[in-house]
Order: sequence, then structure tokens, then C-alpha cells
Amino acid sequence: MKRIVKPTIWIVVLALLGAGGYAGYVRYKKMSIRPDIADFLRTVTKGDLKLDMEESGELVSRDTVDVFPPSKGFIVEIVKKEGEYVEKNEKIMMFKGGERIDSTQYVPVPIVASRSGLLTRCISRYGQSDDEVREGKRVDSAGTCVTRIVDMKSLAVNLKISELDIFKLKLGMPVSITFTSIPGEKFTGKVDVIAPMAETKSSNWGGGGSKVFRVVINIDRPTLKMRVGMSSVVTANMQAKKNVLKAPIETLFQEGLNHFVYRQLDGYNAEKLEVFPGLRSEAEVELVGGSVKPGDKLFTAVPETLK
Repeated sequence: MKRIVKPTIWIVVLALLGAGGYAGYVRYKKMSIRPDIADFLRTVTKGDLKLDMEESGELVSRDTVDVFPPSKGFIVEIVKKEGEYVEKNEKIMMFKGGERIDSTQYVPVPIVASRSGLLTRCISRYGQSDDEVREGKRVDSAGTCVTRIVDMKSLAVNLKISELDIFKLKLGMPVSITFTSIPGEKFTGKVDVIAPMAETKSSNWGGGGSKVFRVVINIDRPTLKMRVGMSSVVTANMQAKKNVLKAPIETLFQEGLNHFVYRQLDGYNAEKLEVFPGLRSEAEVELVGGSVKPGDKLFTAVPETLK
């Protein structure tokens, strides 16, 4: 009986080992399968190709007026608060001169708006907002700004354009504008000012920094949703071509001064063709000359590395 049981046990053990080995082999085969070839192929097409330039900017008002008190003294009453609209000659606050707020030597006088607009805080020479002006605040001199009036009808976007791109822009060029704070809406404008003199853009890593030019974009139709200081993105169509032969930019390879593509023959087999790139966008490149034609499949990696 023992002789019969012992061979049976060995048969079971061998069967289990065989099953385990087969499962491991299947798993290894699955792990070693190459990725789908379609993941490395892009199609040559014919169509329009646009080159857009996108730059971040800041919303500003081109017409602001700072309001000053008649002398040193105290703000004794706030009539119109920050964020409210005022009309020209409307009372904003009451001011009392003197060294002490409770002095009877001076009587309160009104500070009025010199123009219509939106009341905001004053801006210091370092570009920071001044503290909020409240009742009882001491004003040290007649040269101390107490509020600013912003004309909301003359809103614009300030840009800093690099010296490499400045000659791509033209006065009057139409642009589109989007704001982070106003999602889903697009506004239009035009290039109104291109500074003739460069400024130095400071670098976080030290050194002299890069050269930039100030560009002002007029907004065609400002809305009440816009607020001074908002971040914006301005898009200008720099160049466009119609009905050109084009391919995704990742199919273009460069060796020295020459450019190539790898056109699929069958499977992972391909031929290396020299091409002459034309207009490029962030996603596509125009293919000028060569024997590439619409419908061709181009590799995004050297085929030899995929086999």
C-alpha cells in the first residue's frame, strides 16, 4: 500500500510544479509583450496651421487719479468706501486739519472726487497697496494719498514681451484675452502701445536679467466683472497658413542641421526620409518638400528602439 501512495504523491507534486511554471511563463509573456504599435504612429494630414503667441499680463486702468488732503490733519468721516463708485465732485470723506483731532481751531472740510470712477486704495512707490484709510487716521502731509479713483472705462492689459518676440507684434493687431477670474469668457482687444525702449526683467537667480518691452493691450468692451490687478492671458495670431502638409511635432527628428521622419512601411519596418520643416506651432509642424504625403504614418520614436 505504501508503494502505491508514494508514487501518487510525487505525481501530484510534479503536477503542481508544472502548473506553477506554466502560470509563471504566461505572466512573463504578458509582461514582455511590446506596447501597441499604434501608440507610436501619427498620421500626416493637410489643413490649416496657425502659430499663436500667448503671454501673461495684468489688468490695469490707463486713467487713475490719486486724491490728496488740503494739508496735514485727520480723516474724521468716510462717506464713500473702497470699492464704491463716485461721480465727479461727489463727497468722498471729511478732513480736519491740525495737530489734534479734537482741536477746535479747524473745522472739517470735504474731500471731493476730481473725476468719476471706482475708489481703490492708494499704491505706494514699491507697487504695494497702502493701508486702508479709516476714520481717525492721521495724515502727515498734503502729499499723502488718501484714495485713488480708477476709470473703469479705460481698462487695458500690460504685457512684458521678450526682445525675441517684440517684432512679431504690430500696432493695431487684434488679440483675444482671457481672465483666470472670469472662466469661460473670451474678450477682444488690440495692441495699442509697443514701448520703444527695453526694460530689464529681474532674475530670481541673480545676474542682469532678460530684456523685455512693455506692451499695452486696449480692451474693446470692458465689463463690470473686471477688476484692476486681475491676471490675464493674451493670445495673438502671429502667422497662419492654409491647406499645408503637416504632422505632429513629435514625429520630427533632427541630426545636425538636417531633419528626418520615419515613415512606416509595414509593422515596425520604416524608411528614413529627409524633410524640410516650415511653420511650427506648439503641436504641429509644416513639412515642405520631400516625398511625404497625406495619410502616411510616421513614428514618434526611432523604430529600431521599438523592436
